[in-house]
Amino acid sequence: MLKPVIKVGFCVAYDWEMLKKSLPRVYEFADTICLSIDIDRRSWSGKLYEFDNEAFGKFVEDIDISKKIRIYEGAFSLPELSPMENDNRQRNMMSVFMGQGGWHIQVDCDEYFLDFKGFTNYLKKMNPHPTPLHKPININVNLIPLIKKTFNGYIFVDFGTKTCENAPFATNLPIYEGARRNGHFNHVSPFFAIHETWARSKNELWGKLQNWGHRDDFNKDSYYKLWLSLDEYNYQYIYNFHPTQPSAWPKLAFSHGIDIEAFIENLHSLKTPLLKWKLSLRNNRNLARLKNIYSKY
Repeated sequence: MLKPVIKVGFCVAYDWEMLKKSLPRVYEFADTICLSIDIDRRSWSGKLYEFDNEAFGKFVEDIDISKKIRIYEGAFSLPELSPMENDNRQRNMMSVFMGQGGWHIQVDCDEYFLDFKGFTNYLKKMNPHPTPLHKPININVNLIPLIKKTFNGYIFVDFGTKTCENAPFATNLPIYEGARRNGHFNHVSPFFAIHETWARSKNELWGKLQNWGHRDDFNKDSYYKLWLSLDEYNYQYIYNFHPTQPSAWPKLAFSHGIDIEAFIENLHSLKTPLLKWKLSLRNNRNLARLKNIYSKY
């Protein structure tokens, strides 16, 4: 029996219903899937949250036609740890649960791959059977963050000609030190995921800000008030909107779409701002090492 190569893990919590949009996009092309959830239904910041166990179980039963999904319940919210430390801990424990070898991919519930089949083929072409003995590497995916749902569509981050925000989704050596980040080399892929990060109801967003791993890294009240004021007309006057790294979200844009699927259809064909040859330079380990050395002088 062949060992699973494409292993996908989700950290599940109060926003589990977003799995209904995220999980179907990866299910067919994953070999095994882990849904990890705190056994006491506590967030990383220690707060109890409401969770419909029956509805969650029914959703998993309905979608898991190939019996790929494993539920992993554990103590992922320790009071002596910070929210980010609990975040890291759950991700590392989930990777151990899924076992060594293969490509470990972690997707958050509010992230929607646009071409997961293409992404998995890309990984297999790089290394069809990765093991912990191979040189460690992260494969990053470009993100399109959604900031607010309005009556007519979505306010989202516009990166213009700048490099898109990207995050490590896949790795051959799952060690998580800052959410999905670590000290491995980051290879930027040409693939995209929609990140429904702030595009929630008022109560849902406030709940996320209270329980997020970065909860203590910025002024939640002030930022929330700014978010409340956003609409389809004034978004164009807002710059550097990211709460912890302002320049990461340089400006905002708007696109029509009654729901996520309509929004995706209305987006123009997405391409990384870096030309193919520039992306090759960006992904060259030796050049990255030299750049890192010279940056210290």
